[in-house]
Amino acid sequence: MRITKTVRLSGSSDRSIEAAIKTVLARAAETITEITRFDVVNVSGEVDSSGVPTGYHVDLDITFVVRETAHN
Repeated sequence: MRITKTVRLSGSSDRSIEAAIKTVLARAAETITEITRFDVVNVSGEVDSSGVPTGYHVDLDITFVVRETAHN
């Protein structure tokens, strides 16, 4: 039986929404193995005084497989 766990992580980028997503996933992959999916929960951003986007923020639900360990 495969058991999964989902955690919510947030991150940002000054380039794009896609870059923000890739930043979160890359950072998560440094410590979480077997990431199987992600869901975008929220997208937001900042704009300058002329209305030009200057930053993008994402909240992701990241799902990964829980490893089985042998207990003696």
